Amino acid sequence: MARVYQARHAATGREVAVKVLHARVARDEVAVERFRREYETASSLNHDRIVEVLDFGQTVDGAYFMTMEYLEGEELSLMLEKKGALEPARVVRIVCQLALGLHHAHADGVVHRDLKPENIFVSAGEGGVEVSILDFGSVKLQVVSGRKLTALGTTLGSPRYMSPEQAMGKLDVDQRTDVFALAAIVHELATGQVAFGGDEVAEILMKILAEDPPPVSTLNRAYSWAFDDVVKKGLHKDKARRFGSTVELAEAVLRALGLDADVEKWARRSEDTIREALESNPDATDVPSVPPMVYPTSIPAPLPRRSSLGVSVLTGALMFLAVVAIVWAMLS
Repeated sequence: MARVYQARHAATGREVAVKVLHARVARDEVAVERFRREYETASSLNHDRIVEVLDFGQTVDGAYFMTMEYLEGEELSLMLEKKGALEPARVVRIVCQLALGLHHAHADGVVHRDLKPENIFVSAGEGGVEVSILDFGSVKLQVVSGRKLTALGTTLGSPRYMSPEQAMGKLDVDQRTDVFALAAIVHELATGQVAFGGDEVAEILMKILAEDPPPVSTLNRAYSWAFDDVVKKGLHKDKARRFGSTVELAEAVLRALGLDADVEKWARRSEDTIREALESNPDATDVPSVPPMVYPTSIPAPLPRRSSLGVSVLTGALMFLAVVAIVWAMLS
């Protein structure tokens, strides 16, 4: 949507990041509205895990811009691309920080709706990684009503991290959509693999609606079956059976790893301290944090693409239903 420049405030000397909307994007009224909403939402959320937004306006030639705090680091997606699966100590710190930032937004009636590693910025702090949540352009403000604002958020989101209700174009999206996305990110942090992968959007949506990802413990033995159960509950197709908040999800992650469920504490602890605490409780990860789930003894191999007429028909039917649901939602 935009280019981002490193800049310095002329009066204060503070380093900032200036996000300038592409001219071709600015011709789209919905895109401009999304950009404006990103500013309005983020500027109202005062939390150290949410990027600080400073200003919004237009340049002399009419380009829309937004000024944000300048962060040194990289997107979480780049970290995962370079490092793959992360050790439990780093996962604990990242998940606790994300959970607190999202919980703060949810308390203000704000649902992010497009949480993904590309929208999480990772900086180096004294005790380890520090995360900041970016891009509230897809946000749903639960306290706001109106056809335009409702329709704007309905279909936005990244396919790999969409909740089932988003994938079906439903309007009753709440904080549990962000719980689903965070659980998908937890799976990826622990395994280095996306929870719902695929080459085509239809394939990804089918998996989100009908399949569960492989248990984390089958891909990384640093995590126990108790951790599997936490991820599975966070990714439940029925939002009523997920964790009710991101903090509840983070608390379950902590218990599954043998730590006390104080999310605030572990969000501030250094990675070295977390690592020592984990190593001092080597058997604690065998204690279930949620009722145990039953997994198949083997993971079936994926069907080859276009392996049968039935698969093609099913894919087409699901895509048709998804399109109908989205169009209906935007017109309602």
